[in-house]
Amino acid sequence: MEQLKLEQVDIGYGGQPLVSKIDLSFLQGKMTCILGSNGAGKTTLLKTIARIIKPLGGVIRLGGEDVRQLSGTRYAKEVSAVLTDRVSLENCTVWDVTAMGRNPHTGFFGALGEEDRRRVQESLEACDAWELRDRPFNQLSDGQKQKVLIARGLCQSTPVLLLDEPTSHLDIFYKMEVLQTLRTQCVREGKTVICTLHEPDLAVKCCDRLVLVKGDRILACGDTGKIVQSSAMEELYGFSGRQFDPVLGLAEFPAAEGKDVFFAGSDENTVHLFRALNRMQKGFAAGVLHQNDLLFHLGKTMGVPMVTQKAYLPITPQQADLAFSRAADYEVIVAADLPDDPLVAQNRALAWRLAAAGKKVMSTAEYKALLERQM
Repeated sequence: MEQLKLEQVDIGYGGQPLVSKIDLSFLQGKMTCILGSNGAGKTTLLKTIARIIKPLGGVIRLGGEDVRQLSGTRYAKEVSAVLTDRVSLENCTVWDVTAMGRNPHTGFFGALGEEDRRRVQESLEACDAWELRDRPFNQLSDGQKQKVLIARGLCQSTPVLLLDEPTSHLDIFYKMEVLQTLRTQCVREGKTVICTLHEPDLAVKCCDRLVLVKGDRILACGDTGKIVQSSAMEELYGFSGRQFDPVLGLAEFPAAEGKDVFFAGSDENTVHLFRALNRMQKGFAAGVLHQNDLLFHLGKTMGVPMVTQKAYLPITPQQADLAFSRAADYEVIVAADLPDDPLVAQNRALAWRLAAAGKKVMSTAEYKALLERQM
């Protein structure tokens, strides 16, 4: 169900539009991420939805109602916002800051009832900040403050939650934890979560829908799966070739040129070796890889030369011959530890053929140990 809708909305400052003619729908129970480069207008869009700044044109509707017709208190019961503006709250504990989220629901004097206190505790616990409740807010680290501000947003108990870079200042564990908390709010509570992130890989993993902002327009919007399978992510960030993999949701550095190492097949060590060689700026290639192999997706994203076969089909002698001819130009052959399986029998034979032809052949374990000694 449509919770929030933008119709031909222009956003910007001082009468100058930054992004124009925005038509977007945000759905109940779905998590939407707004992606774009710095200065693209992501935060401006959130602040416009939050009514912190006025749109330059168009209409924003909440549940079908024009938000301009809603009182401030009514809107605060429907939409909460956690923004990146630095907050300094003197003489306030973490409990006090979180409890501010209850302001739209309390009386004139702001006294908390039993239900309000329960909401404060639940919100702090959801953000793994309950143990901080008695700490002065201004004495917290940036990461701790971020968790408390998100707890305040949850405590407001609104159907729509806006968050500007909610994972900033957080290490990877807490990034994942915060995003999982937001996903839970969507799935279990039916909340509409709209956030901005600078990590497209995290957005792909946790968000149902994506909005891509580039230049003065919305480049793409819709289902995450459909967007990442298009070329929109590459266009958004200016990736060359296929530097973003839609299957893994990862961006990779492009492979270096050169003919240092050829991988005959793949095993549990080859992903780490691919990345290690890329860090060392060594050129490498691989074959024959099945197209459902993790290494295939990694290599495709890096732009690694590969000989490939369709998933679940045996490698053919012709494909093995092509890999043999390419491998002959490389200094070292790294042979994967392969099972006795008809699907990869040609790869096993490939390593033997290359050794018989006088090429230097090492196992992945041997080559891994060699690289570790060199580092």
